[in-house]
Amino acid sequence: MEHFELSDKGRVREINQDACLVDAEGKPPVFVLCDGMGGHRAGEIASSEAAADIAATLRELLDEDGGDIFAKIVSAVNHANSHVYSMSLENETYSGMGTTCDVCVITDDGAHIGHVGDSRIYIYSSGGLFQITRDHSLVEEMVESGRITRDEARSYRQKNYITRALGTQEGVRVDTYLAAFRPGDVMLMCSDGLTNMVPEIDIAYILSGKMTLEDMGKRLVELANDAGGADNITVVLIRR
Repeated sequence: MEHFELSDKGRVREINQDACLVDAEGKPPVFVLCDGMGGHRAGEIASSEAAADIAATLRELLDEDGGDIFAKIVSAVNHANSHVYSMSLENETYSGMGTTCDVCVITDDGAHIGHVGDSRIYIYSSGGLFQITRDHSLVEEMVESGRITRDEARSYRQKNYITRALGTQEGVRVDTYLAAFRPGDVMLMCSDGLTNMVPEIDIAYILSGKMTLEDMGKRLVELANDAGGADNITVVLIRR
């Protein structure tokens, strides 16, 4: 298995509030991506603290014998939620901060995923790009209810409003998924700084090529910046 990570602040934001943490040498490997939100530097704090807390807690749990991997992912995310929420209560500067999070643990059974927010995980397999996670966002709810179309959602004025985040409340609900991840497949974990700027057809085209993961990652970030770079852009690419 190979992997590549790249994070870029884009062309508009002053700082990068995304964070990713990879523990690929552990068994099983763990990948975490967070996209922070909050004024001043609070979003940056929320994402970096959450990513580090999730990775450390999850590694401890995974090193224990037995137990359900999904339960361990949920436990790690909840631990990070309590940590970030406590920080927001203890320091007025951090009030209201939060972050998305995507967590992936890869085993022989596939990709075990935990998800909160609107960062996404895709898998490119057998010539197709498949979105594994479902956005926790107002615009996604409107698409699912039929109030707007998927095309209209791309330019909807409130498309960045998320309905679920880590660290904003005492508790957090974590969606979990088990995705097939076969030899030759490419997984993409990304913040919405990529998906809001680059159409899925273009993402699929990049992932379908014979490029290295590094070249894929750099090209995806380049496309997002060429489209305006309105937000921070983070990509984590994994090939089995």
